[in-house]
Amino acid sequence: MISTPGTEELRRLRAFLAENGYDTQHLTERLGSAAPPRPENLPTALHRTREANVANALARLFLIGASLEESLANDTLPTAFLETCLDAGLLVSSDGRVRATAVIVPVGGLLVASDAFAMLGSEDARDFVLPASTHSANYLSRVTLRDDVGRMLDLGCGCGIHALLAASHSKTVIATDISGAAIRYTEFNAALNGIGNVECRAGDLFMPVAGEQFDLIVCNPPFVPAPGQEFTYRDNPLELDEFCRRIARSAPEYLADGGCLQMLCESVEITGENWHERIRSWVDGSGCDAWLLHGLPISPADYVARRSQDIISTKPASSDSYAAWLTYLQERNVAAVHPGMLVLRRRQGRNWLHVHNVASDVVRDAGDAVRRGIAACDFLDTVAEDDALLGATLVIAPQLTLDQKFRRADGAWRPERSILRMDDGLAMDAEVDVPVMAFLNQLDGSSALGDCIEGFAEAVGADHDKLQADLLPVVRLLIGRGFLTLAGAPG
Repeated sequence: MISTPGTEELRRLRAFLAENGYDTQHLTERLGSAAPPRPENLPTALHRTREANVANALARLFLIGASLEESLANDTLPTAFLETCLDAGLLVSSDGRVRATAVIVPVGGLLVASDAFAMLGSEDARDFVLPASTHSANYLSRVTLRDDVGRMLDLGCGCGIHALLAASHSKTVIATDISGAAIRYTEFNAALNGIGNVECRAGDLFMPVAGEQFDLIVCNPPFVPAPGQEFTYRDNPLELDEFCRRIARSAPEYLADGGCLQMLCESVEITGENWHERIRSWVDGSGCDAWLLHGLPISPADYVARRSQDIISTKPASSDSYAAWLTYLQERNVAAVHPGMLVLRRRQGRNWLHVHNVASDVVRDAGDAVRRGIAACDFLDTVAEDDALLGATLVIAPQLTLDQKFRRADGAWRPERSILRMDDGLAMDAEVDVPVMAFLNQLDGSSALGDCIEGFAEAVGADHDKLQADLLPVVRLLIGRGFLTLAGAPG
């Protein structure tokens, strides 16, 4: 069980890791990655760290998860460092070997400890604390809004990565989790990184912060719809997607005016039911605007296959567990699982719901893109009436690019497809035809949309009313995706 040493011991431990290249840059240069290797990459990682030296000993223990002979550990690593790690529960020594009970992952300038993946094969792995380098943790950290806020809540903090990242732009951070192990890791990681504005509280969901409100709530809950609770951090403890729905229904009470919840979630689509209406039921009457960053839906068979393989474990999924999981979804008429990130923003007045489809992964920081996406929905709400939209002066977003594909026909190259793509961290695109492309060139910020349509109709000899009726839905779509913005609006 991990414990937090004294401040001076932690300072020396942190300094020793830094002095010996235990950071993103140096680990990536030597191992190809600064994250724990997947099983198929383990032989390569062990080969690259075969030489007996300090840097390789640290990598083998705290990133790769390999044990060292006790004599080699004593010869390679300072006694004070080993004693601190043993006292803190980061290392254990038995049968002449030293092994780590935790992985330590560099994330930016932080070092974040959590349970070692080898624990997943043990009988007490239910409360396993996931490392900071998982796909879901990376995804949520990349899409988190990074505006300066007063109070932030990391709901279900795990190892504390989101609390630690938010500490730099929040006056106060509260980190909560039902798992005592998660609380201990978050406290340890805050101390290891010299972060003093993170307070940890143990308890279920919002119970530790009853009566309080926050400017930002970030949540990576156990959202996986599974038939049992093999892992607390992963498996939804309620039926299908009910756990995420309950968080969405409860969160508004804990948001300050203008405050946002950002929650990873997976919702299910039931055969014969409207999936959008299911999402609407999560947020209707909440007093919040709702924006869902929506990934591609996944069939039950593909979903179970993917989820059965997405955890690095010494205990592979069995065919029986795969069949039981798939049967669980099929018996409940699940047609698809929809991954996404839900943003709720508390705001008085008429609230909106928008679903924003993203076809590919988020691979770089996209907090600013999320902020612009919410602003686009706000703008759409203000121009809900056609007259208001026609009076708006629009411009093409500076991040927008155009990809065109041409084919050879009648002795000339002719455009076959034109695709608008947004390059701001969120992968979005829209296929448009040549007339629409020609019209978009009119939107240079000098004239209202209505005047642009009138001038374009005259230039191409089109019927004005029909052209306007055809273009307004397209314009709304492009505004919603952030491709068109109000002239003079902040980027």
